[in-house]
Amino acid sequence: MGLERFVRVNAVLVPILVVGGYLLLDYIPLLIWFFGVAYVTFAAFICLLWGLSVASLKIRP
Repeated sequence: MGLERFVRVNAVLVPILVVGGYLLLDYIPLLIWFFGVAYVTFAAFICLLWGLSVASLKIRP
């Protein structure tokens, strides 16, 4: 999977995971929370870096 596809998939998946985690807060075991927060943090960081890279390529003359 390419980086652009990873970013596009996570643009949909991360909000679903965050809302689902919030709605099921009382039913999700704590161990799964650690992995979920780690994944969302990693995905958000990669998406941010990819977005900044694309933006900087468009700004350069």
